[in-house]
Amino acid sequence: MFGGDISFRIEHELELEIERKCLILNLDFHDDVAVHAFAHDVLIHLDRYGKAAADGDMQARIKIELYGMAVLMHKSNTANFGENYLSQLDMLSARESAWVNIARAIWNELERRNSMNGAGKDQT
Repeated sequence: MFGGDISFRIEHELELEIERKCLILNLDFHDDVAVHAFAHDVLIHLDRYGKAAADGDMQARIKIELYGMAVLMHKSNTANFGENYLSQLDMLSARESAWVNIARAIWNELERRNSMNGAGKDQT
């Protein structure tokens, strides 16, 4: 059980850091439109932001870090709760609302892109 306590503490710290990054970016993680726009922007410019961050662009760095933290939180929750935890996101949003909202927006954007790519392949 000790390992689980550490995992939950790490998740809590990650959630707080995600909230801090949202504040720095002036991103209201309760605003679905704003969070979706963030996810769309980051996924479109991921490579460019990565290069800019490496060159010292703090805004780009924070966006990349926020995206990375969402992915890290997903990995942590998968390890703690198993693959089926995704069906329990509403329950998780009570204690990890920033992460859940950002993660949902990223996954929705990825699903939208996959469906668009699939539709394009069907037409060829």
